[in-house]
Amino acid sequence: MNLHIHLGTNLEYFELLNKWKLLSQWKKDRDLASFFMENFPWELAESISPQYEVNFMWIREIKKRFWPESFNKISWIYYWSDNCEYLSVYKHEIVKAIELFREFNKNFPPHEVRTFTLVTPYVWNTMMEKLEETLEYLNELKIKNPIEVVVNDFGVLRLLEKKYTNLKPVFWRVIHKILKTPLIDTFWYEAHPAGDKIRNKSEQEKLALRDEIVKWQMKFYNSSEVSLELFQNFLKKYSVERVALDYMEKREELFDNSRFWDIAIDLYYPWALIFTGRLCDTSAIENPSRWYYATDDICPRTCNKYDVSYKVKTVWYKMIQRWNAWYRSELNLDFLSENFAKNKANRLVFAPFISV
Repeated sequence: MNLHIHLGTNLEYFELLNKWKLLSQWKKDRDLASFFMENFPWELAESISPQYEVNFMWIREIKKRFWPESFNKISWIYYWSDNCEYLSVYKHEIVKAIELFREFNKNFPPHEVRTFTLVTPYVWNTMMEKLEETLEYLNELKIKNPIEVVVNDFGVLRLLEKKYTNLKPVFWRVIHKILKTPLIDTFWYEAHPAGDKIRNKSEQEKLALRDEIVKWQMKFYNSSEVSLELFQNFLKKYSVERVALDYMEKREELFDNSRFWDIAIDLYYPWALIFTGRLCDTSAIENPSRWYYATDDICPRTCNKYDVSYKVKTVWYKMIQRWNAWYRSELNLDFLSENFAKNKANRLVFAPFISV
């Protein structure tokens, strides 16, 4: 498993990588965390975001769990956003990104050939035409490794199958489902059998029943679509060889290589997507009249300036909204098995900030 980085929708990310050798030549973790804060000003919200608060911990965890020198090498570049059609990339933006990607490879020769992966969201009619211009350009591009396209929309998958066959599809976290509700992981909610099951039961018996419920719920929450034979056959039909999983703590069985057959896994860390929708609350921060209205073609892109953090009862993760999506932070990588971590087909996709 190598380190791959997911960059947001700003070309400044690429320019930053070209000015500085990859992500780190610093010797101290705190210097690296300070670098992110000082050089990613477009991620600075009106008040200090929890994204900054836990950034240092994520970096330290990656270096502790995997590679002390992990930020001196980046094997792959994932670029753009996965949850908003109005953040779909335009052709002129991707042309510039490819130019900077080639400059990056020239300035800092990789230890292996890097591949460019375009991240796409679900797309409706408004933005599909613009996205097709981008896909057509990438499909005709002459580059050493086949370009990958992250798919979060069945319409985009169909385009790759029928028209843009030089591009390799990757199923990602919006279209591939696992259960990520914050409730199941707190273990502080009142889980108990109802009705006759608890009638005339002692407190000890009720606790035993509760533990049994939690055990079976955790077994259910340790599953994903990619572990289903029916879903794996669907992926093979459309030549999909790679699927993304959000990293989730306390779910060791979720990351069991034997459940995925020969499907490779992109493990996304540290912000897990809880859910996404068509209504954008973030757009109402500057214009209250847009509250609970679906985003339209005059989207103000407020999500590039704000995030909304929520207080939760637990103390070990943060919950944040950006644009139409809600995310939860994950930290402790100890729940990954050695077999999963050592599988060379698997990737750790690290996003310094939520990518919008």
